[in-house]
Amino acid sequence: MRFSLTLALGILTQMSIAQVTSSHPLSSNGLGTFNSGANAITSALGNVNSVWIDSTNVNFFNPSSYSRLSKGNTLLSLGLDSRFSFYQQLDVSEFKTSTMFDHFSLAFKTTKRSGLAFGLKPYSNVGYEFSQSEFTGIDSIRYTYAGRGNLQDAFLGFAFSPISSARSNLSLGANVSYLFGFVSNERKSELLNADASPGGLSLDLTRLSSFHYEFGIHYEQRLGKRNIFLVGFTVDPEQDFNGSIENSLYSSANINAPSIYDTVFSNTTSGSVKVLTTFEVGLKYKYFFKETKRKATTRRPNITFAASYCESQGIESKFEDSQDWQIGPSNCWSFGLSYSPETKLFENVATLKVLEKLNYRVGYFQRTLPFDADGVEYLDRGTTFGIGIPILAQMSLSSLNLAFVLGETGTGVDSNLTEQYIGFKFGMVFSPSNFEKWFRKRKLD
Repeated sequence: MRFSLTLALGILTQMSIAQVTSSHPLSSNGLGTFNSGANAITSALGNVNSVWIDSTNVNFFNPSSYSRLSKGNTLLSLGLDSRFSFYQQLDVSEFKTSTMFDHFSLAFKTTKRSGLAFGLKPYSNVGYEFSQSEFTGIDSIRYTYAGRGNLQDAFLGFAFSPISSARSNLSLGANVSYLFGFVSNERKSELLNADASPGGLSLDLTRLSSFHYEFGIHYEQRLGKRNIFLVGFTVDPEQDFNGSIENSLYSSANINAPSIYDTVFSNTTSGSVKVLTTFEVGLKYKYFFKETKRKATTRRPNITFAASYCESQGIESKFEDSQDWQIGPSNCWSFGLSYSPETKLFENVATLKVLEKLNYRVGYFQRTLPFDADGVEYLDRGTTFGIGIPILAQMSLSSLNLAFVLGETGTGVDSNLTEQYIGFKFGMVFSPSNFEKWFRKRKLD
């Protein structure tokens, strides 16, 4: 376990400079593509982020979850996100990949009714590159459009349960974070038939650096021995993020040699980006099946259904002497189902078969994006599935979680850009064993 913690911290040092290698061309709008479902567990369940709350998962999307962690079990969560995209527009097609480390979080119980978490989670990212060539009658000019960068949230969260009993639990929580990073969009023109490739480059660089806060609440009620209902709600209130936009234009006798660029103009404008209110509401129902006897053992399977609805009001920019932009509203429906062959893993680990130790997850989502082509909205929808693999060798809450998504983004019109993609998320949750407690309280006689 000490080796695992060392490895995790080593990965963390790389995350602060990790960039998305490519993404969807629509990420050129505003602050880029907003991240949802970065946790491998909720991603496998269709991104039902507001209600997937238990003691084995660090759900930083709903900060009220921190109070539900197990006493004495610190959880360290890391994630890796990959995507393989196939783009098609008329008779033009292209294949792109993207990979990044997407989050780090550490959470633990502070008192019987409260919990604390901190870490680094993604906010948005830009990553794309495409080009087109045009014949002017004498020469050919190639136009290249590219973008990169991301925004990160360094957060500290706290949750408290004013109601906490064996049958009922009400928990409230909040994340306070520092949002930072940059996103850039560039447009480059290059004369192809010339020996030195003369051309020009226009660069727009947006930097944000500001505090950010979000809230969450959930209520769980047990009905009898076999039924548990949970209602969850999260809200990211309207906030202004301080930032700046740098607009630059360069020319060069060789556009592929940045060291000899001539600056035509460069201007930096201060201002802010107003992100309007975003909220999510969801419902979770867990059912415990009757115990089944098998030889000298007993099985206690359970199944969980979850659904959520998320809505974002959009974004507005406020920069002086600069062209303002707006991003419209969007929404998302998510559905998930999880099945566990055995509820009490630790008690029966010696008698369980390999497949009986796993957790099986499937889901579906449909997201309306804040973009359109000729008045037709873009939709992002996909089917998700995954498994949770508990690490029971040391009797801890550690686990490996895999999530896959088969999705499509487009308008349904053949002449518009369509993306078919396969996503893969790999999540790691590390926890100390019963005999190796982190943050153990020492007492001297």
